[in-house]
Amino acid sequence: VSTEKSHYVVGGWLPGTGDQITAKLKLLFEGYLNSYFKTHFNGSATFEFIPVDYDEASYANHKIKAKELDFLYTLAGRMVCVQAEFGWIPVATERVEVLGLETGAQGTVVFSLKSNTRIRNISDMKNSMVGVGYLLSSNAYHFGYKLLLEHGVNVFIDVSKLVFYETDYDDLLGDVVKEKLDVGVLSSTWLVENAKQILDTQLLVHNPSTYTYEGEAFPFPTSTPLTPQYGVSASAEVPWRVKTQVAQALTSLTEDHPAAAAAEIATFTMPGHFSGVREGLESLSLLRMPSLDSWEEGDVSATCHSPFAEILDTIECPTGYVMQDARTIEHRCMDNGMVCPAGRACLCRPCQKDLQVRVFPARVVLGLALTVFTLTLFLSFCWVFPLETFPYAAAFGRRLQRRAAPVLTRIIRP
Repeated sequence: VSTEKSHYVVGGWLPGTGDQITAKLKLLFEGYLNSYFKTHFNGSATFEFIPVDYDEASYANHKIKAKELDFLYTLAGRMVCVQAEFGWIPVATERVEVLGLETGAQGTVVFSLKSNTRIRNISDMKNSMVGVGYLLSSNAYHFGYKLLLEHGVNVFIDVSKLVFYETDYDDLLGDVVKEKLDVGVLSSTWLVENAKQILDTQLLVHNPSTYTYEGEAFPFPTSTPLTPQYGVSASAEVPWRVKTQVAQALTSLTEDHPAAAAAEIATFTMPGHFSGVREGLESLSLLRMPSLDSWEEGDVSATCHSPFAEILDTIECPTGYVMQDARTIEHRCMDNGMVCPAGRACLCRPCQKDLQVRVFPARVVLGLALTVFTLTLFLSFCWVFPLETFPYAAAFGRRLQRRAAPVLTRIIRP
């Protein structure tokens, strides 16, 4: 008798409230999957959808640890995290259609206003105010961070104010247009779909680049390399047969199906490449791999920064800089005359140069003291006794006597 479970829970996240997420995704991951399995696999499995990650109580990681989730639909950064932390396996990534153009990739746009003559290239972004999106988003934060860093701009020491807008991308764009921000970082497809006229007429795209993804030219503006779109991952405990059947069902979805229309996607394809996403997470210490000691002790699990944890935990100061204390960071923007928008998290140069006096280990200090004492004793000995008594040291001693005589005269014969 088979003991394989037949009911699976699919968690899903999109920007918005729990009700908004459910309205877009329940038809796909509950209605469509149940119908497909009933038709093609004799109803061998059933599916239930729940929204996750819209608040701390719905955090997917808690549900994964409690074995309350079997599949997760989310953005590429979170897919990398659950794979690193829990061994989950990517099953499929989506393709979207925007303004009649279909793609399975996401780009990042680093932009400013064309009318802002002070910022004509990325190196001009020092001392500017920069807005980024969701903390775990490769396209609304990580890749923009890396691009600025490659051009000599570190957001933790060179940018006057860094504002996190989380999923309120409309507000981020609006604050750039209203000149409350100098620079914004958002995903290409979001900008094209929601603000194409503003993008074409008012925004200057920095480092515009051309990339291909899985053999296709990316049809939208991008400042950085590409990442996969949202996708679906499965627990390692889900049988391979069910994973394969879910992948088959998702890749069979057509854009004219009501479930695809509700979710605003075209279809799904095989999982994309996540190496760039992983590098972006690691560069900001949002993903930390186990240390060598942990590996030797049998702990091989990685840790990803929770989207509900403190922003301060994500600060990565470069070599030669140290992070200021939490209270200083909290008040630094206000102290510098820069108000943080209500409900936002802001950082105003949280890293400062490390000017502390270096303290050497005790054994180093003792070793140096012993060396100085021995040398002083030897020179004193040579000063008091005739060097001819020690012919082998005579030549060396005479040289030391000539150089040390003025100093030793003051020390030994005051």
